[in-house]
Amino acid sequence: MNIVVKLAVILAITLIKLINFGEILSAEAITQDFRVNGDRGYRMETSFSYDQAQQQKAIAEHGSKAKVLDSLKVRFYAPDGKMIASYDNIVDGIIQGNYVEFNYDLETQQLRGKVDLGGESAGEMYLKGDVDQGLSLIKVESSGEERVVDRIKREIEE
Repeated sequence: MNIVVKLAVILAITLIKLINFGEILSAEAITQDFRVNGDRGYRMETSFSYDQAQQQKAIAEHGSKAKVLDSLKVRFYAPDGKMIASYDNIVDGIIQGNYVEFNYDLETQQLRGKVDLGGESAGEMYLKGDVDQGLSLIKVESSGEERVVDRIKREIEE
């Protein structure tokens, strides 16, 4: 009898592990891209990814404002199309830097609210503002002074 009980326990543990492994494999990672264009021709492209199951769980536990991003990459381009800066603001679910703010409505697939993406140190660029009131592309000079390079229209391209 003890052998039957031990085999049943081993079988149960194995099944639980396989079920959990199956859940991991069935997790659906979603990547979304969007871009915004400035009045002077500058462009920002963003790519972010999240696990849909984790996102739904976070919303259920914390409400509609919950966010669970795995990655967030930001690239800035000059009017001639040349990439002038690139930042990984979120890597493996961890925010890199002190000033990352990102509000993206997954249902409407629209950027909304306050935004602060990109760099933050001398020589770097970032996008900051409120979507409804306007966004600014800002360059941090080597002196630490911040200079507005471009203003961003509200149009967002998926």
